[in-house]
Amino acid sequence: MQELNTFQREFMKMLATIQESCVLTALCLNYECSLEHKFYNITADVMIRIMELIDGYTNADIGRLKVICEKSNDSLKENPHIELHDVICDYLKYTK
Repeated sequence: MQELNTFQREFMKMLATIQESCVLTALCLNYECSLEHKFYNITADVMIRIMELIDGYTNADIGRLKVICEKSNDSLKENPHIELHDVICDYLKYTK
């Protein structure tokens, strides 16, 4: 395994925590829906939580993250300012 700096290691640990949490939540819920809907709900939960991590709501030690396109130098979260975890919900399939 490659040696990571503190920030990289903390970020990877948070992703592992998100995975574990989403799997445990899915196992505990008694979904009354098709397998397809279950998969949409689980993957939506994971993606929303990753967006919350980028938005800075998950880990105070990490804080908000800037995602910049190297090609255009555009910011994912600015111009206009958006909260990724809110906006992504408009694009994902899931059962509320």
